[in-house]
Amino acid sequence: MDKNVKVLVKKRLEKAQEDLETARELFKSKRYRALANRAYYSIFAITNAMLLTKDGERVKHSGVESAFNQFFVKAEIFPKEYGKIYKFLRKQREDSDYKFSDIKKEVAEKILSDLAIFVKKVEK
Repeated sequence: MDKNVKVLVKKRLEKAQEDLETARELFKSKRYRALANRAYYSIFAITNAMLLTKDGERVKHSGVESAFNQFFVKAEIFPKEYGKIYKFLRKQREDSDYKFSDIKKEVAEKILSDLAIFVKKVEK
């Protein structure tokens, strides 16, 4: 991996960490819809950082999800559960942003829990 890619991976991971921290703060203030947004963008940034180590990042949300499944789930680097986590966080974010769906506390807890599982696996 060349120096420029390493810098970009580092930036993406820093953004992911910031979004994760913001999601946790939003949980404390019971702003669950906004939490879904920040949690999703955290996983989006982490996944794009991982894709940079393969064949480059993606811009479209569907492209990131598809490439993650192709390069990491189908290659058995990540179990299928992680593809489901990505899909769940994306759906929650889209529903809350575009359909203005309410996010219940229990769903917000699951979002944060799933994101923590994902982050922990990526850190390894």
